Amino acid sequence: MPGAGVAQVCRNCRQPAACASCGGLLRQEEGTLRCVVCESPGRCANCGANDFGIRAGGRERVEEWVRRTVAIPVRRYGKPRLPDDAEVVVGGSETVRDLGVGGLDLVGIIDADLAEVRPGLSARERAVATWFEAAGWARPNGRVIVQATNARDTAVQALVRGNPERFHADESRRRAEAGLPVGAAVFRVAGSSDLPLALEALEPITLLVSEVEDQTICLLALEPEQVHELGRLARELSNSGVVTRVEAEPHL
Repeated sequence: MPGAGVAQVCRNCRQPAACASCGGLLRQEEGTLRCVVCESPGRCANCGANDFGIRAGGRERVEEWVRRTVAIPVRRYGKPRLPDDAEVVVGGSETVRDLGVGGLDLVGIIDADLAEVRPGLSARERAVATWFEAAGWARPNGRVIVQATNARDTAVQALVRGNPERFHADESRRRAEAGLPVGAAVFRVAGSSDLPLALEALEPITLLVSEVEDQTICLLALEPEQVHELGRLARELSNSGVVTRVEAEPHL
């Protein structure tokens, strides 16, 4: 994760930490607390205070630990390039690029469990692909260390064994059991109480309905060829006030 930690609780009112502007997560980066969603300054959604208990974690904390541990230069990942000789680079998953065989002595994959909480139905799959890309930097003679709470997780074992087949089989099963099979187009649609009946006309693979405050939220999985029809229907329903928002994978 970026930053040095996330706000957990407001020290003034003891309520769970949330952005006063949008209710989003508050993250501390470079000594400043901001919302990761709208980037507003960190203020409590309940009382407006700016004093929070912080759960430490993230690349800034890792960087601090590495600087205390090694006697060689430590660089925060910026321009996409591999480390120089006798150099440590600290970065996040979004900084991994196809830079070819790196010949690095060691690649460390830290907090692999975060793949479970990242948004998107395919988040674990994207994480495994990223880990394999980073592991390639250690070729031909380097080592790769992965740190995770659950070492037996199929995603972690895919990397350890160098074989993602079991992971793909397990992920396909989980997605199918959830009604959101691999290959389906998945959307979250918000609107009025008339929304579920309108979406049933598409004959979706799965249609899950919930109520949040005064809105109806529908999570639906469609065959890929139905996406064009959903777009047409959504525009019609938006004009009549039935649809207020449409979100598509991989950002759910």
